[in-house]
Order: sequence, then C-alpha cells, then structure tokens
Amino acid sequence: MEGTEEVPWWSEKLSEGALLVEPREFFDKAVVGVTATPGDHWERRGGETVAIYDELICIQAIMEWLGCGEDEAYDWYCYNTTGAWMGEGTPTFIRNEES
Repeated sequence: MEGTEEVPWWSEKLSEGALLVEPREFFDKAVVGVTATPGDHWERRGGETVAIYDELICIQAIMEWLGCGEDEAYDWYCYNTTGAWMGEGTPTFIRNEES
C-alpha cells in the first residue's frame, strides 16, 4: 500500500513516556532493542521501558544527517545525545563493536 510506513518491531514494546532520537528517519536504524533496566550513567527510578541505541550507528546517522566528519559527529553525539537527560524516558546507548 502506498503511503504506509512499516512500524518498527520495537515501537510497541516501549513505555508510553519513552523518548526517541530525532530525526527518526536517520536514527531509527540505530535502535537495537529495548530495556526496562538501562545500564547507563543516569540515576533512574526504573519502570520505563526505553529504546537502546547503538552508539556507532548513531554516529554514522549523525554524519549522514549533518553531512559532517566522524569527529564532529562524535562531539555532537556526546553533547546532544548521551549528555542529554530528558527524564525517565531518555533512551540508553551501548557500544557494539560489531556494528
């Protein structure tokens, strides 16, 4: 059907308050799973199932989106993505050396 977008497998597993990285047309491909127990640096209360993003795929997405090099993309990622606490629905990020 024309005009229909495929719903990602992980979208229905997220909590209602879960946040996603925008613009999604670049970053959705970096989602590698979901978790209710993120192992990141934020102190969380728990209970929210959030998206898990692959760090290296995110950096590639930033390079594509902003048309920049890897160093600039990494700086952007650190400041605007992993450095941005947006509440309990904040996604978590992992480094998968295989990606």
